[in-house]
Amino acid sequence: MQWWCSASGKPWTWAPQYYPGVWLMVAVLAVAFHALSRRGRAMGESRGAFWGGWVAVGLVWQVLDWPIGPLAAGYLASAHALQFVVLALVAPPLLLLATRRPLAASVAALGRARAVAMLVTQPIIAGVLFNVVAIATHVPAVVDALMPTQVGAFTIDVLWLLGGLVLWWPIMVEAPRRSWFSAPVRMLYLFLATLVHTGIAMVMLVRDFPMYGIYELAPPWPAWSPLEDQHLAGGVMELAGAAVVFGIITVMFFRWSGGVEGDAAPPAPPRD
Repeated sequence: MQWWCSASGKPWTWAPQYYPGVWLMVAVLAVAFHALSRRGRAMGESRGAFWGGWVAVGLVWQVLDWPIGPLAAGYLASAHALQFVVLALVAPPLLLLATRRPLAASVAALGRARAVAMLVTQPIIAGVLFNVVAIATHVPAVVDALMPTQVGAFTIDVLWLLGGLVLWWPIMVEAPRRSWFSAPVRMLYLFLATLVHTGIAMVMLVRDFPMYGIYELAPPWPAWSPLEDQHLAGGVMELAGAAVVFGIITVMFFRWSGGVEGDAAPPAPPRD
């Protein structure tokens, strides 16, 4: 039984496929989100944030399960790019926005592990970690080696989701709030931390030959060629990614200019 979407080398079929690993991962994510979001509602999080988080859970399910999951694993680079945008840039901020207060309280209660959590989510470290993940998981040799195996494809998908959570944590949670990390600095952080993913998208757009053997040698897709698919993948990463990043930066700017900067993050828990 195939438990995760990976490149099979077989001709594409629209017959539904089922991946127990995807269902299990989404179930764990849903249970964890439900528990944290209930605490968040009790601590003052909005109903809109709550439902936004459930939308994020649904989006994660959609891009990992059939049909997008198998298409992304071994047929279309554009579907793979869509997975990246959803897992790293769309779902994480929605999940964190609904659970930021209980997450902040949880970090404050970690004890010795608190220092590690604070280090990983320190803005500079978080930005570097996200970019390391983005670069490593888009290197052609890495993609071609990992996507044919279920463990490899699972690793890339999980790294994107975890990398996205780390990237967005300083903006959405940030516990305790660093005094220097004001709204203008947060906007600059988000812009700089996502430049590498923009660069990867531009490489896909300008290359005049396919970068990934796994998609170039995949069973033919009738709608477009592998090179056209790669250009489409670059466009998805560039345009959809920019829409998310600059959309949130715009919201942050207007909240800051309207004098509600402090509402962008939960109250900082007391230091020990």
